[in-house]
Amino acid sequence: MPPHIIRAAGQQYFQTLPLSVLHMQRHGNTNMHGHDFSELVIVLQGSAVHVMPGIEYPIGAGDVFVLHGEQYHGYRQTASLELVNILFRMDDLALALRDAESLPGYRVLFTPDLEARQDGTFNSRLRVSAEQLTRIKDRISEMLIEQRTMPAGWQFSLVAQFMTIVSDICRAYSEMENPAMRSLMRLGDVIAYIHQHYAEEVTLDELANVANMSRRTITREFRNALGVSPIDYLIRERVNRAVDLLRYSDVSVTETAYRVGFQDSNYFTRKFHALVGYTPRDARKMNV
Repeated sequence: MPPHIIRAAGQQYFQTLPLSVLHMQRHGNTNMHGHDFSELVIVLQGSAVHVMPGIEYPIGAGDVFVLHGEQYHGYRQTASLELVNILFRMDDLALALRDAESLPGYRVLFTPDLEARQDGTFNSRLRVSAEQLTRIKDRISEMLIEQRTMPAGWQFSLVAQFMTIVSDICRAYSEMENPAMRSLMRLGDVIAYIHQHYAEEVTLDELANVANMSRRTITREFRNALGVSPIDYLIRERVNRAVDLLRYSDVSVTETAYRVGFQDSNYFTRKFHALVGYTPRDARKMNV
């Protein structure tokens, strides 16, 4: 049985705006769960072990990560853990992103990608410096004040502060020196291409051309940065899209397979179960 899904409507997170800030001063241990929204997590102090399917790692002050949709996670061994969760639905916010989408950090952190970030070798989390964290904390404080007092124009202000935090994080990402992160930045165009063309017949040669790399090089770079091959990444993107179709539409399992780029529904079912942990028909039963 899949983990529990936290729904924004049930928690009344988005009553007037698809953006909300939660300051968790004493965050305890939690079981694995997912959300029907995206979540930007910023650790202010304390420590814990962040748990995801197939991976767990320690977190502390300055750690930042973004979770999208039903990207399952939980916390254990929490010790004085203080963090901020910024909950959002980027599409509903309809932001004027302009050149933000060209930033490697935006493409990697703020573009939904369920399964790749759950792979045990994927190292996409970001740790900002003490100076960067102080700047981000100041912006969070402004958001919390606006959200609590709701003066005239508070929604505009909240969105503006959120966009600035996103900008800060994307710039911090670009400054990282982690070799895996450098590899991932080089693959930003390829990742964006897969997200745009997942339903088409995409080949390894095509992806290599987008990256201006050889087949061998792009395969090596993908494995170093994401722990999977480019084609496996493509398959995971297709499955991610299928999860949404099955859960939030009336499209049949077979039609879903074709819509996300699979030509064989049986193969689709096998890959879906292997990556998500339950079958497409199980996902259909969760349809709300």
